[in-house]
Amino acid sequence: MIEHTARHRSGRFFNFNGTAGIWRRRAIEDAGGWRADTLTEDLDLSYRAQLAGWRFVYLKDLVSPAELPVDINGFKSQQHRWTKGSIETGCKLLPEIFRSGQSLKVKVESFFHLTNNLSYPLVVLLSIFVFPAMEIRHRLGWTRLIWLDFPLFLVSTISVLAFYLASQREIDPAWPKKIRYLPMLLSLGIGLGVNNAQAVAEALLGRRSEFHRTPKYSLDTGAKRWSDKLYRSRIPVLFALELFFTVYFAAAIALSLRQQLYLALPFLVIFFNGYAFVSALTLAQRLRARRFPCVA
Repeated sequence: MIEHTARHRSGRFFNFNGTAGIWRRRAIEDAGGWRADTLTEDLDLSYRAQLAGWRFVYLKDLVSPAELPVDINGFKSQQHRWTKGSIETGCKLLPEIFRSGQSLKVKVESFFHLTNNLSYPLVVLLSIFVFPAMEIRHRLGWTRLIWLDFPLFLVSTISVLAFYLASQREIDPAWPKKIRYLPMLLSLGIGLGVNNAQAVAEALLGRRSEFHRTPKYSLDTGAKRWSDKLYRSRIPVLFALELFFTVYFAAAIALSLRQQLYLALPFLVIFFNGYAFVSALTLAQRLRARRFPCVA
């Protein structure tokens, strides 16, 4: 709602979403057709078509029903695919975009659009350095740094909250009721940090992987459900890291209380909630899959 509308109205590139859209056959052919060298073939084709001179139209009021992931492993698999595919597409097309005759605004937006997922490794690094940073601040004196840290935290948090509030206001008349979910939404993005950082690393290293589709349960039709067995987390070490960060931030919260660093608590709680929520859901689904190998 926000990103596509803004990019469309400002004349920048935006992407066709594989869930719903209409293509001219000639546009696909002019762009070189569908290619399987990235995990986000729709994003790749979108940019190639726009580089070839085609323009997209985003109709924000035309609704197409879709089913969201209903289990954590399906959601993590989807986010892994999107994250890795966007970085792959950026590595593939950004040099061509910069060499093209497109305007500076298109090139700048394309860069941020195709590389924004590089933030996930930074989230993991930030998570690792929490304890050293707290110790440094404790020794220097918390009050000396609060005038720098608190405004940065406030501005970055408010910008994200405003983004999602604006989108919900546009699509749902009952949007005020959703405000209470926003803190957990911030935490969820952080909780996916390990999963998506691994996707970024795979893309930058050129490691190819197969396309794992998001499981569909057809909940509105009562059709049979897919087996949870098919969508278990493929890399147990990532789950172990999520558990580690859950304990890590619980210890950081305890340390902040002990050192009376109360202003650090909102920041630490957001991180703790994210890792705890994702790891708890992952563990629950793993246990459920062991008990019920195939759910009909």
